Amino acid sequence: MMNNQTYNAPQIVSLISVLLFGYICLILALRCLGKEELRVRRRHIVLESPINQAGEPFTPKMGITACAWGIVVLTATYGASVLCCAVLKDSITLEQICNLWAHADAVHYRKLAELGYHDYIENGQHLFLVFFPLYPWVVRLANSVVGNYDLCGHIVSSAAYIGVCYMLARLVTEDFSWRTARISLFLLSDYPFSFFFAAYYTESLFLFLSVTTFYFIRKHQYWIAGIIGALASLTRMQGMLLLFVVFVEYYISDLPFQKMKVHNWRGLWNDVWKKLLPASLMLIGIGVYLWLNYDVEGDPLRFTVYQREHWSQYFVPLPNCLNTILKSIKTYGSAKFLCTIWAPEIVIFALSLGYMLYAARWMQLTWAAYFLACVVLNYSLNWPLSCGRYMACTFPLFTSIAVASEKKPIVGQTAAVVFAIFQGAYLFCFLYSGSVF
Repeated sequence: MMNNQTYNAPQIVSLISVLLFGYICLILALRCLGKEELRVRRRHIVLESPINQAGEPFTPKMGITACAWGIVVLTATYGASVLCCAVLKDSITLEQICNLWAHADAVHYRKLAELGYHDYIENGQHLFLVFFPLYPWVVRLANSVVGNYDLCGHIVSSAAYIGVCYMLARLVTEDFSWRTARISLFLLSDYPFSFFFAAYYTESLFLFLSVTTFYFIRKHQYWIAGIIGALASLTRMQGMLLLFVVFVEYYISDLPFQKMKVHNWRGLWNDVWKKLLPASLMLIGIGVYLWLNYDVEGDPLRFTVYQREHWSQYFVPLPNCLNTILKSIKTYGSAKFLCTIWAPEIVIFALSLGYMLYAARWMQLTWAAYFLACVVLNYSLNWPLSCGRYMACTFPLFTSIAVASEKKPIVGQTAAVVFAIFQGAYLFCFLYSGSVF
């Protein structure tokens, strides 16, 4: 009996995506097992491409250059907002400039910093428990010195972004090269949604903590990684992916199964005590967040109720998320939201998937695994309004494009031009109407 079931476009796209993700996972799994090639009939697919990943020492001059780049980017971004203020407002004041940035989540983070989780109530409920607390806490601390909540949010974001530039340049230089690091920084800053690094959002702080934690994991300094990773997981739920990075790095560098094979139990115990246990400090961040929920409402998991019932947000399988995006193009397909939300999310997903396929064979396993985990988690949401913004923190994407552009400069040049055009458009839309999330 023949199956007459037909598939629509969203289902076909989801099916293809799942197959490609499966292929990427297979390649990474084979590399974890030490395989050098994948044989498909008569074709041999090399799993370790001859790309230079020796890295080079990171000098103070490189650090100064990276920080200076961050300052230049922030100056250009805030300069654009001053220009918009001059066009849209009667006069240019600090208050009016800050108001241009005060959209959507930025309003909630500001009120959380000012009022705290106990006192920020809407409709008799603590609906904003869904926002992780480190960013508003740091803004509140900064306000005790500066005395202006609006300004403090941008100060915290800007300082964190300069830190991002320094740590990402250091990480990429020592794992790849200084040239790759420079291109990665440029692409990160040029990305269509990178203006959020200057906004009253968690992007800068989270990326700074994530890159720093990743760096110390790569250096096997697990106590430092555990402490900073705890702060990352107190900034966003995605911070828990860094614990996954620890296990991948530990697996490929310390070969625990080989130790089991030769009954090196003492070595395994030392690994647990000196590496895995310090790294598990990352769980403290989630523990503090659960305690906050309990302290405010007597339920450590109360945020999950608000996420589902009020914000209509929860995790779903990746194909479901893709179906939602594709169907939303038709259902909510006004030109405004098509251009600012749904179309870029699909394009960025396709771009990320393509570069994961490219990077899976050669990128260090720790990098490739984190790249894959970030894409899967960011595109596994029931109501995916902000996937493009979340992907700004997926730094392996920009590094993989940078490596590709070293072999074929047209790749990086094309990405830079397209990114710049759309960042300018989305920044104006965000400042003008807040229709970019």
